Amino acid sequence: MTKRYHLAVTAHFAVCVLAMVWPGALIANRIEPYVLGLPFLFFWYAAWMMVLFIGMWVAYAVRHGVRS
Repeated sequence: MTKRYHLAVTAHFAVCVLAMVWPGALIANRIEPYVLGLPFLFFWYAAWMMVLFIGMWVAYAVRHGVRS
């Protein structure tokens, strides 16, 4: 794989991790509003975990040539 691919995967992972720890957690550190019945901070973490999962799945599919 190319250096650009590895850089893109690393950047995606880093953005997702930073959004979940610091400074992302400071932005979302509040109870109100409730989103889907969850306090905002829990929703923030769940949403970023989904973004991380989808991005890593796409990276896997690109690397291994998986077709749906």
